[in-house]
Amino acid sequence: MLNIENSPILVSWISYNSDFHNGRINRNTSPNFLFHKHFYSHKKHVLLSPEAEEGVKGLHALQGLKKDFPSHEIELRYLNISDVIDLNEVKTKIESVLLSFYDEPIDIFFSPGTSIMQLAWYICHIHLNLSTRILQSRPAQFSKNNEIELVELNIHFSKAPFTAILKEQLLYDSNKKGNESPAQIITPSIKSVYQKAHLVAQTDHVHVLISGESGTGKEFLATYIHQQSVRKNKAYIAVNCSAFHDSLLESRLFGHVKGAFTDAICDANGLFKQAEGGTLFLDEIGDISPYMQQLLLRVIQEKEMIPVGGKPQKINVRIIAATNKNLSNLAEKGLFRWDLYYRLAVVELQLPSFKSRGMREINTMLDYFLKVKQKQFRRKQVLKINNEVRQALLSYHYPGNIRELENIIDTLYVFANELACIDDLPESIKKNANKDILSWQAVEKEHIRFVLDYYHGNKNKACTALGYGSINTLRKKISDYELL
Repeated sequence: MLNIENSPILVSWISYNSDFHNGRINRNTSPNFLFHKHFYSHKKHVLLSPEAEEGVKGLHALQGLKKDFPSHEIELRYLNISDVIDLNEVKTKIESVLLSFYDEPIDIFFSPGTSIMQLAWYICHIHLNLSTRILQSRPAQFSKNNEIELVELNIHFSKAPFTAILKEQLLYDSNKKGNESPAQIITPSIKSVYQKAHLVAQTDHVHVLISGESGTGKEFLATYIHQQSVRKNKAYIAVNCSAFHDSLLESRLFGHVKGAFTDAICDANGLFKQAEGGTLFLDEIGDISPYMQQLLLRVIQEKEMIPVGGKPQKINVRIIAATNKNLSNLAEKGLFRWDLYYRLAVVELQLPSFKSRGMREINTMLDYFLKVKQKQFRRKQVLKINNEVRQALLSYHYPGNIRELENIIDTLYVFANELACIDDLPESIKKNANKDILSWQAVEKEHIRFVLDYYHGNKNKACTALGYGSINTLRKKISDYELL
């Protein structure tokens, strides 16, 4: 018997042909039952049923396994597969399951399921770049020692595997011509975010939630996902949800029919309709009202939207939402629906604040902006900055994140000639220009800022992590360092 490592998640299909006899678990032939009996050492078993909600066989399998193995955590997921021999449908559904555990090791139990289901497992294993293993049971009658065995299916790749090509596509090409966006420099601190985004892009019909402070590059990350996906030749439409009140946002998103309200002089397609087959980016999703949350939840659940004054229309749109707020905290306070949060955050990507990315990356972005802005301002040569300006920019805390640095460089190009000096900087930056960025106070200030960001502003948790004996100590330092 193969000695497997303790992998947190086990995923498998229900086996209609082998798991049941007269509507009950067949303990002699059920591959899922025998796995639990002989090999199970996992955090959770995610049992997949192709049925719609409340399918009978799924419930029987779950109840039978829980009865015999009460200490094993088993979760049943209905995938509502209309055609079990449609590879695209099966693969798309199980991609969503696997990606929900993208940061955990996963054991795929290969034995239960149809040939199409097994092929879908194989494709996901080699292309999603997740930490997956494929395991298969060998019945006792086919083993040399007449005992049931568990075998890992090892898959060998060539010297130039597909995953290596994906990684090369994620790197910034400094020789690329054209008007690149500054966010295309994928520096070390955000490389892992873009790697996950690339995997998400390859998996259609998976909604994404991007969180991060204003100016960290959330919209560019959303654009990147769209451009790397099969929807790249369809529309990509962005809307700032906080810019509209309810009635206007509803009409903007879903459209309206003639006569639906006073100014509705003709039919108008909403953004969902305009983005058909493509991607809709909903920025500042944390600012929408409970009413709009309910409407959006229905759109995601039913895959249809209702124009104002009209009838339901089926849609095929991928939603990428973004927020600078902590949606789980809002949900705990009753300000955001948990069910909508979970629907949007099938995959959640977090962008770090610009300052927390470190001085080396700030320096990289600084030089990049200087180069890019030369073309935009049609200068004969790149604007130079003296050491005092560079040190001031490296020590600045950037409340506006990367967008603020871009605006600062715009300012320097407007007011400086060939060499930018300290007087060309905004006042908010000049006042810190003479401070020693290597002093203990500067290091402590930035570390406190990092810890506060990590705990989303929770002072009690930050105080414990920093090792301060009293919350008042932390409050005083926040005040002294002007971190409010």
